[in-house]
Amino acid sequence: MSEPTLYGIVAEFPTPLAAVTAARELHDNGLRRIDAHTPYPVEELDEIVRSGHGTWLGIATLGGAVFGALTGTFEQYWAAAISYPLNIGGRPYNSWPAFTVSSFEVTLLFAIAAGFAAFLAASRLPLLYHPVFLAPNFARASQDRFFLSIEARDPRYDAATIRAILDRHGAMAIDEVWG
Repeated sequence: MSEPTLYGIVAEFPTPLAAVTAARELHDNGLRRIDAHTPYPVEELDEIVRSGHGTWLGIATLGGAVFGALTGTFEQYWAAAISYPLNIGGRPYNSWPAFTVSSFEVTLLFAIAAGFAAFLAASRLPLLYHPVFLAPNFARASQDRFFLSIEARDPRYDAATIRAILDRHGAMAIDEVWG
């Protein structure tokens, strides 16, 4: 069995304002591996604690949409013009206007599926275990408490400085988490 390593420091705050000001000061001190765990979205925290995923979620959705459009159109073309051609009313076998509605539906299906899969991957879901889950009172992060976690992997990580900042902003509890 491997030895547990230090994941980082987790701080519990009673109000979102305290968590926001602490996160802002930590960010201003050069720390970048900060994560926030809150019972509801706090817009100011989102500005400070960036996920870093950029635009690849939109690109994955666009890729799924393009793939779906091509797949839906090609499948109908294959069926109508190659596999089972029927001359109905003198129309051409590859009449693209007849394919548009179904191709649009397949485009939406693939775009939504690709976007959802990319969302799960970006969110690292389902996340069955994370070292932060071991912090005392962390279950209250979904009820009425605001938590900040600072990873020890951060190049600017200094436990004493971080504890001083968190204390200054009114952290109710500051715990080291091992994982």
